[in-house]
Amino acid sequence: MPDAEPAGNPFWAYSLERYARPGVAEACLALQDRLGADVNLLLFCCWAGHRGHRLAAAELESLLAVSRPWQDEVVWPLRRVRRRLKAEAGSAAAVAALREAVKAAELEAERIVQDRLQACLPLAAGPADEAALAANLALYMALERAGAVRSENALVAEGLSAEDERAVATLRAAGL
Repeated sequence: MPDAEPAGNPFWAYSLERYARPGVAEACLALQDRLGADVNLLLFCCWAGHRGHRLAAAELESLLAVSRPWQDEVVWPLRRVRRRLKAEAGSAAAVAALREAVKAAELEAERIVQDRLQACLPLAAGPADEAALAANLALYMALERAGAVRSENALVAEGLSAEDERAVATLRAAGL
């Protein structure tokens, strides 16, 4: 998630700032690639905790209903094309230019889904809450691991590899 204008969405501004922190991009992409996690939802979980909000299962399910179709039908196809072009981008200027255009479209698609998430659940600023941030990530990771939210008190460590636990810990540390 490279630098871009925040476009008036405080969640987008937060995401850009946090994503640029050491280790955050790598942690998000590792969870995305290994578990199919939605980077925007990972960041929303952190943002909610940063604003002092503990997500309820129903809220997270609403966010997923907003994000998933857009991710499946727009963001992921753009990402696949961008990744496919990466191997050839170094050998042909036209391919490199196409890859950059696809990358810009992917970033814009990410911004649009963040606007939609923000509209779905606008959060007032409150004092950052480390426990809420950890609970938000735990709930989301439980959803990704199980395919459904079983409990608002799901443990993030259950069933995660040590590598995934480290990635989640990186997000928790950078989220506040």
